[in-house]
Parts: sequence; C-alpha cells; structure tokens
Amino acid sequence: MISAFLDTAEVASGLLRSPVLAERWEQPSALAQFRVSGLAGHLARAVFNVERWLAELPPAGGTLIDAVAYFLSGAGPAPHLEDAVPRRIREVGEQEAAGGPAALTEEFDAARARLAAQLPTMPLDRPVGVFGRVLPLDQCLLTRLVELVVHLDDLAVSLEVPTPSVPAKATDAVIACLTRIAVARHNFLPVMRTLARRERATDPIAAF
Repeated sequence: MISAFLDTAEVASGLLRSPVLAERWEQPSALAQFRVSGLAGHLARAVFNVERWLAELPPAGGTLIDAVAYFLSGAGPAPHLEDAVPRRIREVGEQEAAGGPAALTEEFDAARARLAAQLPTMPLDRPVGVFGRVLPLDQCLLTRLVELVVHLDDLAVSLEVPTPSVPAKATDAVIACLTRIAVARHNFLPVMRTLARRERATDPIAAF
C-alpha cells in the first residue's frame, strides 16, 4: 500500500505541475461550487493529511476500522452543497491553495518526499487517527489513495486534459475498495449485475 500511495502521489504531482492548472486556477472546476484552485488544494490534502496525522501520537483505545468502514461511516443522503461539511471542505481546499499553484506543488512534493522516507520505517498496523476514526496505517493510506485517484480524475476533467494513468497496484486497490463500498450500500446482486449483466442492471450503482 505504501508504494501504491507514493507512486500515485507522484502522478498527482505531474498534474499539479501542468501549465493548464495555472491558467485555470480561478475558474470553476468540474465539481459544483469548487474552483480549480480549491480542488487542487483538496487533492493535495490526500498527502498533506497523512503527514499531519503521523505527526500525532497514535490514538489510545478505540476500535480499529478498515477503509470501507471509514467511508461507510459517513454514508447517508448526499448533503446539500451549502451544508456545513461540504462548505468546509471547499474552504479548506482553498486555504491549502492560497499560495498559488507553484507554492502548492512545491509543498506537495516536499511532503511527498518526507513521507517516502518515513512510511517504509513504520509498521502497517500502526493506529492512525483519521477525522475521529482510528485506522491501521495501511487502511489510512488506502483511504487517501482513493481520494488521490478520484480527485486526480476530477482535476484532469476540470483542466480538460487526459486523466493520467496510475499504477496497476493503485487501481486494483481503489476498485476493490469502491466495489466493497458499493456492495455494502446496494447489496451484492445489483453490483454483480451492473458489472456482468447489463441487461439486468436497474438503478445506477455508486460507492458514494
């Protein structure tokens, strides 16, 4: 999981360095009410937050959960874009991006380099606090890998450039995680039919 996370972060760095990002920095993104700048900042937080969480002492007590349970813990009706949580997500993304595209990329690459040195020295079962939940390090990294892959696509679509390819080990992990979330939300049969029997597929199936 460490190499999948770091290698995908390297792909994200390439997109953050795209000259198109600077050109469209203040324009709307493909996500409603997100500017390109805020979306870039939100993408970068997938790396920034890992470093921040690892700088804290491992949480004492608390039940360890996996990445699927983490994402399902926030499941429910889609919040209105002006609700507190979506609004806060946009605000924090803009705060991360406040220095402009060049500064954001430099900070992203510096954090990525520090994590490349730090993560291999840490046990994968180390507890990590993630927004009030406690996950083993490998599952924490999986949640951020999902964020990287999903928002890499969001940002590429926003810039109208091809979505960069990510390593196969990352796509395998992300697709497996998203499929398990979809099964938990919709049950196995609808997901299986969507993937294997389109003539029997009914409602759209999504993980989020």
